[in-house]
Amino acid sequence: MADIADLKREFWRRLEDQTAGMMGVEGTQMHMRPMTPYVDPEKNSVWFLCAPDNQLAQAEDTGKAHFTMQSPDEKFYACVSGRLDVSRDEKKLGELWNIFASAFFEGGPDDSDAILLEFKVEEAEVWTVEAGGMQFAAEIARSAFGDKDHPDLGTHEVIRLN
Repeated sequence: MADIADLKREFWRRLEDQTAGMMGVEGTQMHMRPMTPYVDPEKNSVWFLCAPDNQLAQAEDTGKAHFTMQSPDEKFYACVSGRLDVSRDEKKLGELWNIFASAFFEGGPDDSDAILLEFKVEEAEVWTVEAGGMQFAAEIARSAFGDKDHPDLGTHEVIRLN
């Protein structure tokens, strides 16, 4: 079993490095959609900017949501669950505004039609791949043809984040 405190730190570090992941809301017919996370570990939140016509912004009371991520090095995967709400925090919108937001929304944070979403993170199911190339191949072979029931490739944990 992995050290949970270390896994939580790694989760927030990896999430901060994400350029995008997939977001969806439970109980809707909406498909998951790519979203760029803005991480706020002190508040245990992840923020997203979206357009007013984005289905995620359509409901005032959005509800339970999931955000999935995969690290660029393919060594860290997570499905994060929590509550997603539309936020009217203009100060936070100004803090998050950057050149990427300017590329999608005209007028800057004070004059744009950007919608701010707050994802209050509750838990994450996390998979890590710690095996290198040779170890990966050896673990697969041992599992398929040898003395192991399952390959030992890394960690799989559900971590509480609130």
